[in-house]
Amino acid sequence: MNLLLLQPEDLSPERRFTVTGERAEHIRTVLRTGIGETVKAGFLNGKTGSAVLLEIEKGRAVLQAEEFTTPPPEKLPVSLVVSLPRPQSFKKVLHFAVSAGVKDLIFTHSARVEKSYWNSAALSPENIRKEIVEGLEQGFDTRPPNLRFFRYLKEFLESSGELFPEESEKIIAHPGRSAGEIHPGKGHLVLAVGPEGGYVESEVRAFSDRGFTPVSFGNHILRVEFAAAFITGFLTGRRR
Repeated sequence: MNLLLLQPEDLSPERRFTVTGERAEHIRTVLRTGIGETVKAGFLNGKTGSAVLLEIEKGRAVLQAEEFTTPPPEKLPVSLVVSLPRPQSFKKVLHFAVSAGVKDLIFTHSARVEKSYWNSAALSPENIRKEIVEGLEQGFDTRPPNLRFFRYLKEFLESSGELFPEESEKIIAHPGRSAGEIHPGKGHLVLAVGPEGGYVESEVRAFSDRGFTPVSFGNHILRVEFAAAFITGFLTGRRR
């Protein structure tokens, strides 16, 4: 936890707030913050600053917020489109995208996605919120990505023209051009990552019809969460 994330309603009129559970234990046993010392903090969707530790005991900490005046980091101009993976991988993709500052995160269905994944408890609002908070605190950010779900790939593709800036560079991770030939510009990047078995050919054609370029990122088959992180980092690092 690099940033203690708060909501404005967490504050008392005296600008005090109480943290319990794992987050309090992190302050006590990992950060080892002493009474009178500060912890970096910020408001959800707001600015960052610091808070002074007033009380600390096992599972509970009381802090007083100072003024939060520093804006959060700029978002990466990246929209990450991922075929919904198994629940544990879903949480890791979500955590990566949030902590890395990805602007948009979209989960879709595709032919090789098991329908049962859509009924996973990992997709409950409570569990998604937990992962988002942990990702923001890890990435020292206060603004989560725009998160969307499409139960049908066709629905996503039909909406894709309205979801992204007009001049976006669109890439689908699939055998095609070599990644070594790709040097994205400074504009918005849209990256589509399929399931571990890959997209079927009809899906690749559908993406291509919507302006996506198939690009190969090597012969090794990665888990979805690793592929999403590796390819996003690779492409953003090669911007012209």
